[in-house]
Amino acid sequence: MSKSNVSKKEVLVEVEEEKPIELEATDKRNTRILIVLFLSACTFMFLVLYNFPALTQDEKVKLFRFPRGADDLRLINSVIQRYVTDHYYHVLLAFCSLYILLQTFAIPGPIFLSILSGALFGGVQGFILVGLCATTGACLCYTMSLVLGKGLVQKCFSKRLVQFQTQLDKNRDDLIYYLLFLRVTPLLPNWFINISSPILNVPLSKFALATFIGLMPMNVVHVKTGLMLNDLQQVGGIDLKTVAFLFGIGFLALLPTFFKKRLEQKFE
Repeated sequence: MSKSNVSKKEVLVEVEEEKPIELEATDKRNTRILIVLFLSACTFMFLVLYNFPALTQDEKVKLFRFPRGADDLRLINSVIQRYVTDHYYHVLLAFCSLYILLQTFAIPGPIFLSILSGALFGGVQGFILVGLCATTGACLCYTMSLVLGKGLVQKCFSKRLVQFQTQLDKNRDDLIYYLLFLRVTPLLPNWFINISSPILNVPLSKFALATFIGLMPMNVVHVKTGLMLNDLQQVGGIDLKTVAFLFGIGFLALLPTFFKKRLEQKFE
């Protein structure tokens, strides 16, 4: 065997050995960057909350008490509503910042904020805020996965990525409708759609549009739930209409799960 052939083989071996090492180093660097970004976002969130206008002593007495009846609930609700009215932009900034933070880093909690939006901001404004915050956070998550998380996602979710890639390839011609379908149904968790879509070449424009529209049905349910809970605190009682509505919300939330197997078979 000639020296040139030997040297070529040695070079190939070195390249093959260096490639995974380089990828591992890149993944470690990206992980450190993600940690720094997360800590920076948490620091910003802390500063927003730290600089909130202080409650008066009377408001603290009313707010930080265990509610023992309808009157206490009404008092607590009145303090919250008055605080939101007096310090609207502080509350708005905190709500949007926290929602986008949770959505960006795939942390559980946006559902509870969606419900809270109905009680804090009302139906129309709460619905708009939730839609914009959810879409913004999902797009930021998409971008971070594209720029920093590709190697980590492929390493941690390789099998699920292959399965998702197969389904996307089958529905490329109707990609926007398939993404809408995924957002409405529980076939895939939203956080997985957010981190895997950029890796599987889903365009950001279609991703954002499908996210904004596809999350609307559940956003309506969550915001309406917050409105109903706020009404309960204000009137201090539960009527048959309210009970029926809350049971209806629970049924609608579970309905897609009942048909999950059939939906999976249909799209396989």
